[in-house]
Amino acid sequence: MTLRKKTLLAIGLTLAGLFGVVHLTSSTILLNGFTTLEEKEARRNVKRVLDAFSNYQQELQALNFQWGVWDETYRFIEDGNLDYIDRNLGEVNLASLRANAILFINKEGELVFGQGFDLVRQKLAPIPAEVSQKIAATSIQVLKPKDALAGIVTINNRPMTIAAGPILNSQGNLPTRGTLAIARFLDREEIQRLATLTHLDVRAYGLMDPTTPVEFQPTIARLSQMSDDPPILIEPLSQEWMAGYSLLRDIYGNPAVLLELNIPRDIYHQGQASSRYMIVSLAIVGVVFGVCTLLLLEKMVLARLSSLSQDVKQIDHCRDLALRVSVSGKDELSSLAQTINAMLETLESSTKALEIEREKAESLLLNILPEVIADRLKGQEENIADTFAEVTVLFADIVGFTQLSAQIEAAELVQLLNNIFSRFDRALERYQLEKIKTIGDCYMVVAGMPVPCENSAVAIAEMALEMQEEIARFNAEFHQSLKMRMGIHTGPVVAGVIGIKKFIYDLWGDTVNTASRMESHGIPGQIQVSRATYDCLKNQYRFEERGAIEIKGKGAMQVYLLKGRLLVGGTRESL
Repeated sequence: MTLRKKTLLAIGLTLAGLFGVVHLTSSTILLNGFTTLEEKEARRNVKRVLDAFSNYQQELQALNFQWGVWDETYRFIEDGNLDYIDRNLGEVNLASLRANAILFINKEGELVFGQGFDLVRQKLAPIPAEVSQKIAATSIQVLKPKDALAGIVTINNRPMTIAAGPILNSQGNLPTRGTLAIARFLDREEIQRLATLTHLDVRAYGLMDPTTPVEFQPTIARLSQMSDDPPILIEPLSQEWMAGYSLLRDIYGNPAVLLELNIPRDIYHQGQASSRYMIVSLAIVGVVFGVCTLLLLEKMVLARLSSLSQDVKQIDHCRDLALRVSVSGKDELSSLAQTINAMLETLESSTKALEIEREKAESLLLNILPEVIADRLKGQEENIADTFAEVTVLFADIVGFTQLSAQIEAAELVQLLNNIFSRFDRALERYQLEKIKTIGDCYMVVAGMPVPCENSAVAIAEMALEMQEEIARFNAEFHQSLKMRMGIHTGPVVAGVIGIKKFIYDLWGDTVNTASRMESHGIPGQIQVSRATYDCLKNQYRFEERGAIEIKGKGAMQVYLLKGRLLVGGTRESL
């Protein structure tokens, strides 16, 4: 084992031991502290919910007081005036109270009047006899002549919050004429209001409710055995959540409702994050310490050999043959460094020559094939063939070119055609189109392949309009009167590379044939499109309907002439 390996092993074992001690310390001390803090915060949140519920009961008690200490209620309990019911106990009034039931009980304990209300449907509803009897009996049993109460009672196994108080005149003077009781079921909607008020995830389960999950029974038993008032129990549920539980007692002091509070374990996660930050910080310090130790060893013992080794590794890593190793001294190491530099210089010259040839070959390949297809060929892929669900093909032909070719010299003819097609090629790059081929004066271009695009028809339409503009500019510059006949069609194609010598990237399918027919049956100086292309462009471009024409091999087809773009505001741009 080399000295460097021994040093690295010693430093590594030391750092590993340090990390182990720190991890153990952070797990037992730091995380325990955060866990304790988390439990305290959870207890505070449970107490917040209990306080909110207490305020909820006081709010119901205040409403009971407003209705019970009132001259109209005081008179109603004696004379049973129906006008009081019509004016004060309609749907709007009970909706504002959010009460499931309101009961008027005389001093003999008899129910004078009771009205129920469906808070979900916002409709008046009759109070079941057992509900009204239970509320009336509870109110009379607990109340003294001038007392008031607010608490929970269990009716038909469902917890209900009631507020009851004596019926007095507006001055609050005795004698009382009876008892007014307002009740709300402690259902999901009410608990949701409590959750919204406290911004906590609160749920409630009636202890007598048969729908309460049985898995809460051990929790209820543990809470019942606690001496705290109110009892609070905190339990972790998972790495992400913990739960706080408490019991709500009814007006007789018996447990009636289990409160469950789901709390995200943010504090626990913060403790874990703090522990990780400590370990990472110590790791950084350990790495710095190890590096400093290694640097000292390198400087004192292995400096020159290490420098040479690092230079060679850097050159290998960067793959840059222009780099050189450093040369110092006049001994075997310096001779070795000079030999390495000479070898690198030779390799660099050879690599540059190969790179120049590779770039030439790459440029030639990209002039023949699309870049994506060229990359696939370079990846040794065979039988390149793809199906494209929707592309747009454009065929363009210079009208009268055959007659023109007979009138001018060959060199001039080629120069003229090259000038025109070079203008078109520059436009291709702007619209990210792919030129497939040129045959004589015919120019074929496609959009939507080999890389699919969202609307190939728009790109081809813009290209066609610009080709007309380029022809117009060419005619103006060279005093010519050339015209382009163009055809466009949209549809599926098959594309691939054919041949092993002078191979080409070509398209096949009915879409190509139809686009060619659109051009050959077109009008000089016009852009003729099929119905499929028209449907893609009709909301963005202006067209002239040419009607149905007879297409060779296709029969009658509806065709259109592309005239220009539609501009914002309903105006049109003409060619």
